[in-house]
Amino acid sequence: MTDHPVIPIQYLVLCAALSVKEGMEEYEALKAITINPAAILGIDDRVGSIEKGKDADIVIMDGHPFDTFSTADMVLVDGEIAYKAER
Repeated sequence: MTDHPVIPIQYLVLCAALSVKEGMEEYEALKAITINPAAILGIDDRVGSIEKGKDADIVIMDGHPFDTFSTADMVLVDGEIAYKAER
């Protein structure tokens, strides 16, 4: 968690990366910011993982998602390209 508003929500991925740095498995850190919160909220049947029939907003990165130098190449919302980087 980010303890929002003390640590703003936009630093959620950074918090996950710091957890990995301190010993958390990468897969567990990814679950901590995707499927686990969805399960806590009771909406994991709709969001939180990539599965057929779920709502899917997907970010395709140019590097590892926990690398602070990685940027979004493309964002897909409901199967449509909502953003594409101009490179």
